[in-house]
Amino acid sequence: MKKIFKYSGYGLLSVVIVAAVFTTNLLLQPYDTLRIYFSLGSESEALMSDGLAYRDLNKNKRLDVYENVQAPASERVEDLLRQMTLEEKVGQMMHPAITIKPDLTLRAFHLSMGRVEIDAVEIFDKHITHFNFYGKPSPLEIAEKLNKLQQVANRTRLGIPLTISSDPLHEAASGGIAAFSVKGFSGWPSQLGFAAARDVDLVKRFGEIASAEYRAVGLRTALHPMADLATEPRWARNFGTFGSNAQLSAEMTNAYMLGFQGTTLTDKSVMTMVKHFPGGGPQEFGLDAHLPSGKRQVYPGGNFDYHVEPFKKAIDNGLRVIMPYYGVPVDQTDENVAMGFNKMILTDLLRDELGFTGVVCTDWGIVASRAWGVETLSVRERYKKSIDAGVDQYGGESDPEHIIALVKDGELSEARIDQSVRRILLNKFELGLFEQSLVDEDAIASLIRTPEYVAAGLEAQRKSIVLLNNKMTDIPALPFATGTKIFIDGLDPEEAKRYGTVVDSADQADVVILYLPTIFNGNQVPGSDELIDIFLSSLLSDGNLAFDPAILKKAQTYSDNAVLITVVDLNRPAILTELDQISDGLIGTFGVYDSVLFEVIFGQFNPQGKLPFELPSSMDAVMQQKEDIPDDSENPVFEFGHGLSY
Repeated sequence: MKKIFKYSGYGLLSVVIVAAVFTTNLLLQPYDTLRIYFSLGSESEALMSDGLAYRDLNKNKRLDVYENVQAPASERVEDLLRQMTLEEKVGQMMHPAITIKPDLTLRAFHLSMGRVEIDAVEIFDKHITHFNFYGKPSPLEIAEKLNKLQQVANRTRLGIPLTISSDPLHEAASGGIAAFSVKGFSGWPSQLGFAAARDVDLVKRFGEIASAEYRAVGLRTALHPMADLATEPRWARNFGTFGSNAQLSAEMTNAYMLGFQGTTLTDKSVMTMVKHFPGGGPQEFGLDAHLPSGKRQVYPGGNFDYHVEPFKKAIDNGLRVIMPYYGVPVDQTDENVAMGFNKMILTDLLRDELGFTGVVCTDWGIVASRAWGVETLSVRERYKKSIDAGVDQYGGESDPEHIIALVKDGELSEARIDQSVRRILLNKFELGLFEQSLVDEDAIASLIRTPEYVAAGLEAQRKSIVLLNNKMTDIPALPFATGTKIFIDGLDPEEAKRYGTVVDSADQADVVILYLPTIFNGNQVPGSDELIDIFLSSLLSDGNLAFDPAILKKAQTYSDNAVLITVVDLNRPAILTELDQISDGLIGTFGVYDSVLFEVIFGQFNPQGKLPFELPSSMDAVMQQKEDIPDDSENPVFEFGHGLSY
């Protein structure tokens, strides 16, 4: 009872604090809006110099080197760097979130961090020029919001354009904590689905199409792909990986990156931020490192190097931004601190051994709230330690004053800050943002979700579907003939009517099609009483991969009375031992439209997908496998690479 009162008290206090922060910010917002409006300079003009057109970004009526598109990007960087104040430099190192038309969940997340929409303040007062967006807007709403922010940036002293980033937006079905489905874009399977399709050309084509749709609305950095390996089946974020195999993940990551940004950065590129170096897969007990309960990454099989492999190929092929994970690589370096504070990870391994020369951007909020291994340090000390370790930019952070103070107090050199800012600005120049940062809102409808793009996404979804079992009596259970009497549980019956005769109850059917979403039996234990941790725990699943007995009982009832086809979304491995025995046909998906699934079930497309990881036989087997070793559970129901065809 005392514990209940304790948590209730913490919860009430957290609500009061968040409400106070929100109210204060809300009251200040109109004042800040007016203050900034009257303080901003004029818009940059298009001028001519010796026959060369240029944007007068600093409004001095002459052509500066950084404004000269014909000058090498490195020289433009140095010219701009010389004109920047310390405050303007440090602003480049922040990469906070903005929301555009958020749903209630995203709004709650934003408020739990004490934020309201203060984007213009951050641009004007803090000189921040990098943002990542969250929300559920239409493509046009994204473009409208980003254009408005770019116009604010255009009127600042130096006119430095914004670089806007996003998590995946092209999922046919939203995959989890950091993968979304925006209806106005073409629809594709998850990363696991691409791995199941085993088609690197398809992945590269996805990158090209998604890049074009990102650029159309003003997004120029992709906070993906994940090059982590799904070696620990309990990990909640397996959905965002290319599976358990390092070679396959390396090939897929490279193709994905090349599709988005090309072999070099240009104005036709969307820069990829590959994550989470050096591999976030081997989470102890599968607990995710967003929460204190999951801060440990462990290597009982001594397989640390295996997880680094996918990153090597990306680095060798022009990777420009990389993101380390939250976790602590236990006993792998000289101190047990998280990747973002770990010099042996970011400098010794990433820069010196692997030769990475680009930007190191932390995962979101590592300084303010997820500082695993350095919890006792002050925020200021955390900034210093992470910069000393090799960090260039801070995801989710918007408080440059700490770094500014460190430089002014002589604890960090401005030369070290220049080192990071130089890398950051180089990417901006090579992306062509100084020449054109606004997008044509009127052209969006013709640039996204074109028939070609939609068709390519549907083809990828088809290729991602894995036929796990197809039992025979006289003939295989699948595919079904058109007109078969079917009962639908968990899918859209209207889509099914295009192929079969949909009946109202299972006892009227010849076939029952049962769809089961990605396994989710409960929430990861937060590991703290913090409001943000309690909220994040609601988005992260626990480690139980076995289906509830009630679901198995329902499936058994269906099977007793009709042919049973079970479809399981496998954006997380699931234990299918019992379902495999019960079902006449068993299908694995990785985020597909119902219409695509019915095409396969009724033989319009021959399934060809292969599992991107093994499916364990029991939770006992899961408990015995090692977090860092791929596909090592005893007697899996289905092995890595399994997949049937008709």
